Amino acid sequence: MPPARPTELRCEYLKDPLGVATAIPRFAWTLASPVRAEAPQAYQIIIASDRAQCENEVGDIWDSGRVESPRTSGVEYGGEPLLSVSRYFWRVRWWDGRNEVSPWSETATFGTAFLTEGEWRPKWISLKSPREFRSQGNLLLGEEVPPYIQTYAVCLRKEVKLREKVARATAYICGLGYYELWVNGTKAGDRVLEPGWTDYKKAALYSVLDISELVKPQTAFAVILGSGRHLKNFGYDQPKMACQIFIEYADGEYEILVADETWRAGHGPLQENGLYHGERYDARFERPGWDRPGFDDSGWENAVSLPGYPLVAQTLPPIRVAEVLKPKSLSQPQPGVWVFDFGQNFSGWARLRVDGPRGTEVRLRHAELLAPDGTINTRPNENAAATDTYILKGGGPEVYEPRFTYHGFRFVEVTGFPGQPTPEALEGCFVHSDVQQTGSFTCSEPLFNEIHRNVRWGLLSNLMSIPTDCPQRDERHGWLGDAHLAAEAAIYNFDMAAFYLKFLDDIRLAQREDGSLPDFVPPYVPRTYPADPAWGAAYAVLVWSVYLYYGDTRVIQRHYGPLKKYVDFLTKSAENHLVKTLGKYGDWCPPGSIVPKKTPVELTSTWYYYHDVLTLSRLAQTLGRVDDVKVYTRLAEEVKSAFNAAYLEEDQYAALRVSRVDRYPNQTSNVLPLYLDLVPEPNKKSVLGKLLDSLTRQADGHVDTGIIGTRYLLDVLTENGHPEAAYRAVAHTSYPGWGYMIKEGATTLWERWEYLAGGGMNSHNHAMLGSVDAWFYRAVAGLSPLEPGWEKIRVAPRLVRELTSAEATLRTPRGMTRSAWRREDQAFHLEVLVPVGAKASIHLPLLWPKVKASEGGRILWDKGEIKDSVQGVSYIGPEDGGLVIRVESGSYAFILTRAD
Repeated sequence: MPPARPTELRCEYLKDPLGVATAIPRFAWTLASPVRAEAPQAYQIIIASDRAQCENEVGDIWDSGRVESPRTSGVEYGGEPLLSVSRYFWRVRWWDGRNEVSPWSETATFGTAFLTEGEWRPKWISLKSPREFRSQGNLLLGEEVPPYIQTYAVCLRKEVKLREKVARATAYICGLGYYELWVNGTKAGDRVLEPGWTDYKKAALYSVLDISELVKPQTAFAVILGSGRHLKNFGYDQPKMACQIFIEYADGEYEILVADETWRAGHGPLQENGLYHGERYDARFERPGWDRPGFDDSGWENAVSLPGYPLVAQTLPPIRVAEVLKPKSLSQPQPGVWVFDFGQNFSGWARLRVDGPRGTEVRLRHAELLAPDGTINTRPNENAAATDTYILKGGGPEVYEPRFTYHGFRFVEVTGFPGQPTPEALEGCFVHSDVQQTGSFTCSEPLFNEIHRNVRWGLLSNLMSIPTDCPQRDERHGWLGDAHLAAEAAIYNFDMAAFYLKFLDDIRLAQREDGSLPDFVPPYVPRTYPADPAWGAAYAVLVWSVYLYYGDTRVIQRHYGPLKKYVDFLTKSAENHLVKTLGKYGDWCPPGSIVPKKTPVELTSTWYYYHDVLTLSRLAQTLGRVDDVKVYTRLAEEVKSAFNAAYLEEDQYAALRVSRVDRYPNQTSNVLPLYLDLVPEPNKKSVLGKLLDSLTRQADGHVDTGIIGTRYLLDVLTENGHPEAAYRAVAHTSYPGWGYMIKEGATTLWERWEYLAGGGMNSHNHAMLGSVDAWFYRAVAGLSPLEPGWEKIRVAPRLVRELTSAEATLRTPRGMTRSAWRREDQAFHLEVLVPVGAKASIHLPLLWPKVKASEGGRILWDKGEIKDSVQGVSYIGPEDGGLVIRVESGSYAFILTRAD
């Protein structure tokens, strides 16, 4: 039986992308086969200049021929250099272990962006003097930010005459801070809040949009520009746009349209449009037909050119309206005040449907919480007005939806509505970077399922082209601590490869000459340099995570030099290998506090210094940099010795004194060295004992950790033989804990362990405590990678008495994998799916003194002896207190029973 065709094709990290930004793209495909132990032996890729040739199996651009390799991802293009702004078509087939070849895959397409630096030097245009307004700044790092200087939305248009029979039209466009492109009255694409946030002076992202279906012989191009983060406060100027449009005709000829001073510019109905402020849209100023041919723009002025920025193709998933929510309830707490409850905290905006007299002003205010009297509580928003105002033009039903702002909210207060609204008057638009869902988790404990759900909503709410801290208040920065502490949870749930590659470039571009990094990127507020080491560690964590989970070696090559420079900065800043002066936050937000109560900041700073040195040595090993391996391995040992000499006190690691008499055991101080195996062998038992004592006796089984300790606590407990303690820490519904949040009505995770409804740092939609979700996948369901790119998989569910079943699925670079187990009185069932070309090490629990293991009705193991062989099983035997079975690819169903 010949192998099946590849099931999914990907160029770089996007399926059918238009803006591949490299002349040497990478290709990947996943395989599916009903045959066990299926292993690809070879592949062939063809790339063609048009679909017809590709369908005819002709690779006129590149034909790899048969390549003897089992690889199915990260396969680099090997032909002549690709051309910029061109479109290509490709297919793949593969050979299995029996040397049988698959059918060709379906045809996929990709397009290239501008591949040479400086190849596109556009003019940046705008309205000469757009009307300005100011909105309140926020309080960040103890300093008042001046009011943000923003402008009314800028409208640009150009009408052109094209030839007949346009074969393809492609727009390359960047509009800052945000833009929308309209062609002949239709919006191009479904992206919103475009482009992604960057430090625009170093890299402004342009998008590639296919507008072939929109252009006509007489065509009008129209662009709306909003403020976004492109503010004078951050060193930028007014909203502006660069655009180049390629028109290709059926006869092979083409023309290029470049936005310049001949475009017309003016204002329209969209006025204030601040990211935190919200929008004001006055429909009475709408100009029907302004985005279509034939509009009289004689009252407008010519656009002016402005200084521009380096342009880089945007390759991360765009932000979209991913889901539309209906309100769960509608109340009237005061006369003329209506409150819509969507039943879910999320990021985005409300879509308004209204019919009323001209000039009626409807105001929408957004909040996460309600006050006791049923009105909205906006105090967690701090200085973010989070208010959208719509002024009706009259004459019939009207629909308003914001363009250039977003909010974090569950409740919307509506005032000024003409008449009495019905629930249909408002919809909630869930807006975030449109990352593909790749993972799922469920188990027999309903609370865990609710926590998992809340983590996912919180993660998505904070994916806005960067991983933000929160979506509701006047902050929403790419804090590095939040980013790396939640990274594994995000990777288990979504395809984060392209998203994190972009964010890593943000980090790289933010690095200063001395090697230092800021606390958040893009560094819109420069005073955040240098980063707390626990925040700067995001650079090492994310490079390693992209390598481990996606098998990407290019990420190491791209970032090894800058990461090394950062580690060297830490080395220069250290005193006898201890980092004492850079820490600012440490184990942030432990129960009852913002700042660390028990864990010294210099301990976490030095621990992360060791972490980064150790990671750099491993990355050097991967790249074959032998000298660096020696240097940083030796440095890691020196930091380890200094750490233990400074902080290890007999049977525990140093904690801040919480009384004048004694120092209680501290969870974070002991968790961190246990996680990285820093504890000397003779001290491990006592340090672990102190951790358990702190958890069980001092905290009654609850977490007593901030965001750093929480990330590692559950893994340390589980890997050191105490999964029950980890389970209890998660399963509590009393304070502090994840279950307590849910008990108090949370639908996303909070920033603090406490329920807080006042002002200050109390976001109710934060992702940084979401690391618990990775533990669900890795420990409860038992799925983790043993080798980069999931080439080898570990399936090792950690059982606790209270759980009777769990299941996780994950789409890896090699294909779908799955672990699903359930426990009965006299049997344990485990179903495992291993992708084609991968292998797995399966760890079955020895629940009884004597066990019998079977698969598909055949007995594999009985009372300590191998009984039968099964296709795909390469090894079976006892290891580490369990029964280990090593398997090749395929689907397996194991049953473990008592064999007394």
